[in-house]
Amino acid sequence: MNKNILIGLALTASFTLCAQTFPDGSFEKNWEFFTNPNPGKTDYWDFKDDYFLSTLNQLHELSGDQGDAPLTAFRTEDAIDGNYALKLVSNTMTFGEKLFLPGAAATLHIDFIGMDCIMGKPFTHKPLQFTGWYKCQLVKGDSAAIEVFLKKGGTKIGGGKMVIYSDVNAWTQFNISIDYSQQSTPDSIVVVFAASAGYDFTSIETLMQCKGQDGSTLYIDDVAFGYEQNVRELMMPETVIIVSPNPAKDNLKLSFEQAINATIFVYDYTGKEIERAIVSGDSYQLNVAKYAKGSYFINVLVNDKLITSKQFIKE
Repeated sequence: MNKNILIGLALTASFTLCAQTFPDGSFEKNWEFFTNPNPGKTDYWDFKDDYFLSTLNQLHELSGDQGDAPLTAFRTEDAIDGNYALKLVSNTMTFGEKLFLPGAAATLHIDFIGMDCIMGKPFTHKPLQFTGWYKCQLVKGDSAAIEVFLKKGGTKIGGGKMVIYSDVNAWTQFNISIDYSQQSTPDSIVVVFAASAGYDFTSIETLMQCKGQDGSTLYIDDVAFGYEQNVRELMMPETVIIVSPNPAKDNLKLSFEQAINATIFVYDYTGKEIERAIVSGDSYQLNVAKYAKGSYFINVLVNDKLITSKQFIKE
């Protein structure tokens, strides 16, 4: 963790999204315990520096003369599924003057050296829904937000947003429709979870003008993208599937961490079902020689329940 204020203000390092997945949507694996070097300031859990999402927690490591920033993102055991979920809490830091920090996790890199905000991670698929679970407690009329949008060459070509205006005390499912204004294939995606919806990450100046209330809290867990014809990409599957080789030319081996009795469905990029097969055991050989070149999705269902998914490339 870099302790220099300019680098410490950065939300995340550069990251290349592998295989077009949104990793660890149940927030189980990509945590790291950071030791705060400043006396009197607490150690904390935060996302690993190379994770898909990033937070404002690095500000908590500023020395006293650089400002006093609270933690705004937490690993919580209050989860809808698994061991952990993401908890975001808005708060105010002292930085010469009072500066409001929305409790936020986002695909965002803030370069204070170059005075620029860089939003998005590489992404070339076109999901139709963004789904997951949430709950929230809002303070004094504050609102929370969950947002996703896709870009091509820096231009927004599709997206969806949900603004939450009242408390939701029990885990509740959300399903945000993603609408597209162009047929173009995107090159990046932006995802934002914010306990206070008055954020604007367009620039450094707008970031410093975020509005909201201290203590507004948003919980997020089990997020995933939805595609056509019920194709879904699980961010935290119940079982692990390994496909090899990937990319594949003739045969694709599917290996499971344990023996299963399941049905596999193969979909092309548009969501059209290409093939289905019954699997009994811990592996399956899929002949893809006849497939057209491109991206494909595999869904694995047991008793009509999706337990795992995977993407692969046909050469």
